[in-house]
Amino acid sequence: MKLNIFTLKVCRALRFPVALAISIVLAGPGLLLARGAGATQTPPSAGYQITGIANLHLRDRSEHDTQFIFGHLLGLDRAFTLRGRNGQPVAYYKVNDYQFLEVSPGWSSESEPRYLSLGFRTTNARALQAHLAGAGFHPGPVHRLLDGNLGFMVRDPEGHHIQFVQYLAGSRTGKLRGKLLSARRIGDVLIHTGYQVQSKAEEDRFYKDALHFPEMWYGGMHAGVVDWFDRRTPNGPDWLEYMLRAPVHASLRQRGVLNHFSIGVLHMQAAYHTLVARGWKPTQKPQIGRDGKWQLNLYTAAGTRIELMGPHPVQKPCCSPMKPGGW
Repeated sequence: MKLNIFTLKVCRALRFPVALAISIVLAGPGLLLARGAGATQTPPSAGYQITGIANLHLRDRSEHDTQFIFGHLLGLDRAFTLRGRNGQPVAYYKVNDYQFLEVSPGWSSESEPRYLSLGFRTTNARALQAHLAGAGFHPGPVHRLLDGNLGFMVRDPEGHHIQFVQYLAGSRTGKLRGKLLSARRIGDVLIHTGYQVQSKAEEDRFYKDALHFPEMWYGGMHAGVVDWFDRRTPNGPDWLEYMLRAPVHASLRQRGVLNHFSIGVLHMQAAYHTLVARGWKPTQKPQIGRDGKWQLNLYTAAGTRIELMGPHPVQKPCCSPMKPGGW
């Protein structure tokens, strides 16, 4: 049994022994990112687990811009391109076997959204859909997605489009298992994403009360102020970041900063020099964030922030303790 690099990194990060890593791989993708015993998890009686981030669907300016940022700079392989329900192409860039960045070209107007949807992996789409329907969130029907996996859409309390995906072996993504894992990837795991949130209490009705996402960390630019609140997926290490305290009518630039995604990078200085060598014109150098981790920001052509982040705090985080879990 040969374990891929991504699996070994996840298991090391979660302190799993290699023997347990092998059993996770044999058990399938639903358990790939399962956490150790004793952590807060989806109740077993629910009939499903939420194991991490599956995808993000973004809009960018053009196919050329998309390929330069996602393919060339980040070093991700384009797995395939499909036509969306509106006829627009959707390019699927492969981060690893269970995470994809989906990018549609053609963004040109400030009034158009750039961050279209966020997808989470689940082990049982039908059970989760029934649970959310019972909790009053009006999810759409479970159906075959464009890539052949099973899933459904729902809106969170502030209207963000959230997708839940159950991976199937015969899907487009399933048939590429173990393939298109480029050695050029600047990082090989999508560790978190964040988007603008006006009311933490409203979002908590969905993520905390209905879905049992545990608190991971919170912090802010200044002492005593909470600008970011992180909730981790209940059965995996990935997390969602509420971007709080932003104005309702944030500027185009502000929205691009707030609605972001983060790729895990083990060696930030090396990643910085690799990006520069690939033609990136840096606007900043690596720095240590308020959470104590190394980070580096770059942007898509449409202005969506891509945050590269190190695995562990290298100095004490501000504001709150960093709870177990995460990458």
